Amino acid sequence: GGGGRGRERSRSKSREMRRLEKEREREEQRRKEEEEERRRQVEDATRGDRTVMIVCLHHKADERDVYEFFSGNAGKVRDVQIIRDARTGRSKGVAYIEFYLQESTLKALALSGQPIKGQAVRVQPSQAEKNRAAQAAKAAISYTAPREAPLRLYVGGLVDSLANISEEELKKLFSPFGEIEFIDLHRDPYTNKCKGFAFVQFKNASEAREAMTAMNGFQLAGKELKVGIATSDMQLDGAGPGGPNLSLGNSGSMLDSLGDDASSAGPNANPGLLRDANDRLALMQKLQGSQSMSAMPTLAPLGQPGGGQPSTVIVLHGMFNPNQVNIHNDPEFFNDIEADVEQECRKYGAVNKVWPDQASTRGDVWVRFADITSASNCLRALDRRWFAGQQIIAEFTTEAAWAATVR
Repeated sequence: GGGGRGRERSRSKSREMRRLEKEREREEQRRKEEEEERRRQVEDATRGDRTVMIVCLHHKADERDVYEFFSGNAGKVRDVQIIRDARTGRSKGVAYIEFYLQESTLKALALSGQPIKGQAVRVQPSQAEKNRAAQAAKAAISYTAPREAPLRLYVGGLVDSLANISEEELKKLFSPFGEIEFIDLHRDPYTNKCKGFAFVQFKNASEAREAMTAMNGFQLAGKELKVGIATSDMQLDGAGPGGPNLSLGNSGSMLDSLGDDASSAGPNANPGLLRDANDRLALMQKLQGSQSMSAMPTLAPLGQPGGGQPSTVIVLHGMFNPNQVNIHNDPEFFNDIEADVEQECRKYGAVNKVWPDQASTRGDVWVRFADITSASNCLRALDRRWFAGQQIIAEFTTEAAWAATVR
């Protein structure tokens, strides 16, 4: 019987080997999955830094046009998403581009003002994921904080090219900032077009405020969004002492009047005049800016009047509102501006000096770069961009002007 026992032993041995082999494989599989999960988390965390957002995109430009333009000029593109009208499939002129490498996004930002299909596009950082990560980090630290109250935002400016916007598209625009409880889009019962405004309610007030800061003044399909906190009287505007649900089920004419004065309760307290002046100004800037840009793409980088000869020095007008500066209350104001501008400008090259002109009436900040290429890239990227609700105009100036002005 000795032989039988030996065979038995070798069989159990090979069973044992198989079992160990299987365990090793399982272990290997588990390790792979963990590795994959970790990689995915890192990828998710950096996606926001690898993504840019394009606005003012030509409505005929498709994913391939965008892909080819950025692949050729910025770096390897991982994904292109053009935001389209759910019903007609027509492009909204907004796209997100995700790159493989973070440095590609810096190159992409420097392409702002360059034409795709003959129309100058604006390229801006997609801050959404970053905001959400910051939010999550904050929540993790202060998880004992009391529940936040929801907050409703008023979104105005949904006219002309934006009159066909859908709840779904508004959700896409605002959901990166946090959880949305509902969207109330006011439509004309006859044409089914948007009446020019909507309400977006966030679950958490802090996220709503973040969305308001980021999206007020935001350019979408050539229109500027007005975003403010919705007040209770806003839904009752022009309706007298009626019930609070008037904005939903009342006669058309009253809602039209709401469309007109809704922004009065919003961020600009004095509607009428200011609103028209702003609209006129925006329209004139658009006519000067976008027409000349799309007609003569080659001039895009220097498309502004008095752009001057390219040099290492640029002046940014409109970086602060001189009437609102109160050094007594905010002694660090100009230091903060200097730091912000320097941080932004460093994305485009080496900065030698940043100097906010405290005496200027136009909110000027002077920036001197180490070389002309960096200055040109920065000018292209920042010219006519919106910052804290004001539009920046960037132009070149001379060494002599720098020497005469900057102290």
